[in-house]
Amino acid sequence: STPKGKNGNSGCYEDIKKVAGVQLMTFREACFAMGFLGDDKEFIGAIKEAKDWGTGTVLRFLFVTMLLSATMDRPAHVWRSSVQWLSDDILYRQRRIANNPDLQLSQEQIENLTLLEIQKMLEKNRRSLSDFKCMPFPKDYVTADLGNRLIYDEHHYDVHAQAEEFNSLFKLLTDEQRIIFDKIMKAVNDQKGGVFFLHGYGGTGKTFMWNTLASALRAKFQIVLAVASSGIASLLLPGGRTAHSKLKIPVPCEDNATCNIEYGDDHAELLQQTKLIIWDEAPMAHRFCFEALDTTMKDIMSKDGNSKQIFGGKVVVFGGDFRQILPVIPRGSRSDIVH
Repeated sequence: STPKGKNGNSGCYEDIKKVAGVQLMTFREACFAMGFLGDDKEFIGAIKEAKDWGTGTVLRFLFVTMLLSATMDRPAHVWRSSVQWLSDDILYRQRRIANNPDLQLSQEQIENLTLLEIQKMLEKNRRSLSDFKCMPFPKDYVTADLGNRLIYDEHHYDVHAQAEEFNSLFKLLTDEQRIIFDKIMKAVNDQKGGVFFLHGYGGTGKTFMWNTLASALRAKFQIVLAVASSGIASLLLPGGRTAHSKLKIPVPCEDNATCNIEYGDDHAELLQQTKLIIWDEAPMAHRFCFEALDTTMKDIMSKDGNSKQIFGGKVVVFGGDFRQILPVIPRGSRSDIVH
């Protein structure tokens, strides 16, 4: 049948997209102009109301929740109407990260950094801004200006908060824990490498030690990678991730394998700048995983002359309890299991 315009007159499909004498690009835009679709005022109002008590991170999380709910008619319109609130803390955060209180950013840079933060939140839900065709996507130059995004994320900790946490934790260390802490920190400060293993069953303070070490170095704006062999264990670590995810260990990891990290890429640069690697529940991982990391670290640290040092001269602290990985012997006695 022949399409009808708003005034009922026959015309082509392009006439349907003409409203008040203005030719619009899409039928959706024409529907909005004629009032057939909602204006998303309730979503803009929700963000505007939340700005009086919520931080920028909270507001961005609220916006991401709205995106994931798929209830907004015009997400880009909501973004454009609320970007001044969603980006409220971006300049402050960049000044803190760069340790430069006089840092200035253009409005375009601030908006793109805000989009980058929203993109990171969406990625945690296995989604992306690219899934929402009407939404802008952070431009490539943003990550280029920031440098290595992996390093950027590891420097995202509040230095003052980390210092306060370290001071409170350090006071609670036992004499034995303080000796362990001092030895590890000396190895980090000497930059000569070292491998440590902290053995103990549950409740003996291993996680407490990880928190103390991590806060001590992050308070100095240094990078600590906290990983674990299992996802559950990684949740207990400060900024924790699984070892396979953070260190790009292949699955399955076989003999003579290497991590999926190439010399010169972002992961390699991150490991080069890392001061300490903490690996919890290490006994759960196969020795091939450690050998893969050792081989990779020696390769990417070769420029510093550490190609022959274990783990490329980095300080690595393992932890765990070997009693948790006793062999399973069907109908075996206690002596069968132990021996």
